[in-house]
Amino acid sequence: MGDLISVIVPVYNSEQYLSSCIESVLKQTYSSFEVILIEDGSEDSSPDICEMLCQKDKRIRLVRQEHSGVSAARNLGIEVSQGKYLFFLDSDDLIHPQLLEALYQLQEENHTAIASEGLYYSRDEDQRKTIAWKTIAGCTPKRLYLDNRTALKYINKVSVCAIGGKMIARSAIKSVRFDGNLSHDEDKLFIYRLLVKGADVSLLCRNWYFYRRHAAGASKNFSEETCRIRYKVERYICDCEIKSGRKENAAYREWNIAVMLTEWYAAGRKNHDSKLMKYSKDLAGKERKRKVFCRLNWWMKLYFYLTFYCYPLSIASVTVSKYIRISLKFIESKCRMDEKEGWS
Repeated sequence: MGDLISVIVPVYNSEQYLSSCIESVLKQTYSSFEVILIEDGSEDSSPDICEMLCQKDKRIRLVRQEHSGVSAARNLGIEVSQGKYLFFLDSDDLIHPQLLEALYQLQEENHTAIASEGLYYSRDEDQRKTIAWKTIAGCTPKRLYLDNRTALKYINKVSVCAIGGKMIARSAIKSVRFDGNLSHDEDKLFIYRLLVKGADVSLLCRNWYFYRRHAAGASKNFSEETCRIRYKVERYICDCEIKSGRKENAAYREWNIAVMLTEWYAAGRKNHDSKLMKYSKDLAGKERKRKVFCRLNWWMKLYFYLTFYCYPLSIASVTVSKYIRISLKFIESKCRMDEKEGWS
């Protein structure tokens, strides 16, 4: 028996996926865990499924709340959990049977605040592939260590910023909580605040978190409200990095903001959404005036300008850029073949 791990699972209208999600936890090779189901006022049969699961295994606990959102559910899970480590799992995802054991070993060996793994992306109909997830005997998976500064630099990588599949030491969380006012990117902000407090990260080089892509989340949400929230989070992180003197990180955050704005503007044109086009173009004008914008490379600046002030040319520039990259790769591969055959 090792230390207790608290698996926190927010539940809201998850009747289609909940049973298989929890079943993947009950199959873990590491047995010292508790599962905390935070039932967030579902309107389907999820509450009944939660009750059934609690009767199936005494390690499963059900906590109810009025519908308050995923951030409130996770915060409640943090408060009622008892484990040394907290593992966050979304109710429509699955985990490899050895994941908790592997992450626990990483935490104990490296004493990092956060442990994570790679994601296996799949659609609903591919769930059968998890049958092939057999336990691996006598195999030590490759792992990586990201110190605090490196982790801050790669905050946008899914293996760092997404909360699903993260095992976090309770001692590192302290008073940090999810922002209940955010409906998007709340997990990125939560992880960032941990990193700002000095957290480092261990990465298990196995795609052992089964992230399910289903119809409800298949397409990108480009509503103006969603974009406002995403911009708010990215702007906050960028400004914090500037104040902290991490100029390289701030420049990368600004690059990410520039990419987002061009993507939103393109989506607005495609969907004939004049409000989204105006919103992203207004933000673009403000971004160009920021000092950190000057740190972007010339290509990004050119593409940014063309997108908002000469859109047809921006499309052409992307096409040319792709053609050049393909040509360079072909030339490089041809040179390697010539070297192998002794032609050079």
